[in-house]
Amino acid sequence: MKALTNLVGAIMGLLLTLVAGMVQPAVVLPTLGGIRVVELPTSAQLAAVLLTSLMCGARVGLMTAVAYLTFGLVQFPVFHAGGGLDYVLEPGFGYLLGLIPGAWLVGRMGQRFPLHHILSLWFVTMAGVLVVSLCGGVHLLLGTLVGHWSMSWLELLTSYWLAPLLLQMVMACPMAVLAALIRRLLLY
Repeated sequence: MKALTNLVGAIMGLLLTLVAGMVQPAVVLPTLGGIRVVELPTSAQLAAVLLTSLMCGARVGLMTAVAYLTFGLVQFPVFHAGGGLDYVLEPGFGYLLGLIPGAWLVGRMGQRFPLHHILSLWFVTMAGVLVVSLCGGVHLLLGTLVGHWSMSWLELLTSYWLAPLLLQMVMACPMAVLAALIRRLLLY
């Protein structure tokens, strides 16, 4: 029964991640004349994988991340710039690989520690964001060392590491709130 539950959780997590890839995250800012919606130049796939891990555990989060990567690498255009095996050579692929340890860590921490407060959920989500960012940074560094990227190290660091890290840190806040609401609803 546990295996079936994990499989259903992974399928739902994969569907959530695929849908999240089609949603453009945005932030609402107050202005003098009302409000303004500013779209963020990122996607919500990381948030979906981490939310799945928080709610369903490490095994389901890991299965979701692996399934998502598999979908993208077999030509389904679910990644930011498409899909296929050639995507391995893109500067952003390290972040996709980072989904695997990030999902596992968040799910494991969610299983081990009592996460009843938004702040603890945010902390765990931030740990996942940092692991994914670290994996992306290592991929960028390795590509730079072998001379694969045409951009300078500083440009790569700014465009593919610092900007996404800041945006994902912003997205960790609503994920913690959403996880807290779902956990209360499900009586965790």
